[in-house]
Amino acid sequence: MKSTDKTVFETILAIAVLFALALLPLAVKAESHGRHQPPAFSEFDRDGDGFVSEAEFNSFREARHEAMAKAGKPMKGMATAPSFSDVDADGDGKLTEAELTAAQQAHHKAMREAHAGMAGGEAMGRHHGMHEGMKMPTFEDLDLDGNGCINAEEFAKHQAEMHGMQE
Repeated sequence: MKSTDKTVFETILAIAVLFALALLPLAVKAESHGRHQPPAFSEFDRDGDGFVSEAEFNSFREARHEAMAKAGKPMKGMATAPSFSDVDADGDGKLTEAELTAAQQAHHKAMREAHAGMAGGEAMGRHHGMHEGMKMPTFEDLDLDGNGCINAEEFAKHQAEMHGMQE
């Protein structure tokens, strides 16, 4: 027969293991949404000549956005990301590592400042270009027929209304 201490220990151990297993998906999700790091200069400089041409810049950015979209990763800051001409500070048609790094740092700073002090729906609304003061819609705003479910038609109608308000 088992001792009482051993039984208590095994019970506590089993609960701890189950708890850890239950939290594992949350840890994986948190890791996948970690701090965003800008791509390195070498990732843009495909031909390795020490400069990034406009074609390299646009090609890399397009491939990166496509990969992020396929992976379902958030694409924060994409709408306000600087263009090649914005990054090419000296206007010579090619980027140096210093130009790219400065532009990445400036964009990151602008993103932090734009989101400083904002929370929840207000931050989302401003990030996506909505008018200041607009709040994120509630479930009830989208559930037009009040049946407790949002179908594709209700969602599409809401999206069309929102896009009409932004223009």
